[in-house]
Amino acid sequence: MAFSLPKLPKFSGRTIAVLAAVGALGVGAVAAGASKDQAAPPKPAGDAGSQAAAPPAADPLTTSAEAAAAAEARLGQCRDARLVPVNKTWGIPLPSVLGSTSTNCNLKYGDNPHRGSDRSGKPDTAIQVLQRNLNSCYGSRLAVDGIYGKNTRAVVKMVQRKHKIIADGIYGPKTRSAINWRLYSSSTRTWSKTCSSPL
Repeated sequence: MAFSLPKLPKFSGRTIAVLAAVGALGVGAVAAGASKDQAAPPKPAGDAGSQAAAPPAADPLTTSAEAAAAAEARLGQCRDARLVPVNKTWGIPLPSVLGSTSTNCNLKYGDNPHRGSDRSGKPDTAIQVLQRNLNSCYGSRLAVDGIYGKNTRAVVKMVQRKHKIIADGIYGPKTRSAINWRLYSSSTRTWSKTCSSPL
């Protein structure tokens, strides 16, 4: 009788990327904690009264979170929307980059619906997808108008606080991954009854 191991589940590329990112964050956090425990370099000799006190060191985790939020704010505007498959049946309608499968883009206050002088794509569709989802999953009563105004920003900030991420009011990759989404089935043309965070 031969001994066989059970089959392991097959992970999608997205799942592997998410697990790698989580692992990298964990290693970074451990490394940041280890660097705090190292001995401080000796202070140079001199008159202690003449030297100004050094400012306290910033918390590396807070600094890295703020840096990540700033990097997200520099991403390009979401100028389209697409259905991102979650499994064989369900997908999530998400704001996306125009002409790409990437969803690494942002929406922020003042997108009316275009940002600046660039008039390409359909950013109003991207904003409407976000507004519909916020209404369905968080009970907000936003007008689905395709304009990222003060009300949309306020609801995004509320959702960011709820999920304990930086509440800057900018929809970007961290917010996309944290919030709950309503799923859509193209084959049955139905929406899920509940919201979840499968990203």
